[in-house]
Amino acid sequence: MKYIVALWLIAIVSTGFAASISGPITLKFDDSPFSKDGFTKEFGDNVKAACSWRVGDFFGKQTVFAGFTAKNTSKKVMFFNYYVAFFDKEKNLIGATGQGSFGDDGLAPGKEEQLGSCMIFLPKDRYKDIVSYQAIIYESDIPPPK
Repeated sequence: MKYIVALWLIAIVSTGFAASISGPITLKFDDSPFSKDGFTKEFGDNVKAACSWRVGDFFGKQTVFAGFTAKNTSKKVMFFNYYVAFFDKEKNLIGATGQGSFGDDGLAPGKEEQLGSCMIFLPKDRYKDIVSYQAIIYESDIPPPK
């Protein structure tokens, strides 16, 4: 199964359906899920990833909430995978997460999906070491093999 998924990802990458963003970032701790102080950014080609990242408490653990909303702006059903990683000033990885489209049906044209389970659980105050990020979204109108 892992081999099939890897081949599907290679096929997506080889067809050029990927968009990425990177840069400096400062994340602040805020327990409110409706915080206005979170990091927001949109990127992507046909599938737009509207990122909304913040740090808060999740059952007693300091957590980077790195979720996003995916919107299919194309006229075709799309499948996608999203990944984000956070780094310290020496470019060491602090944490990473990812998520993709659900099921066999993909994301219909004009539809949105909120993907909120992209969480990174960190030791106390480790989020303060985060100074940069890299994120990528792979997209395809070809469903992944079963």
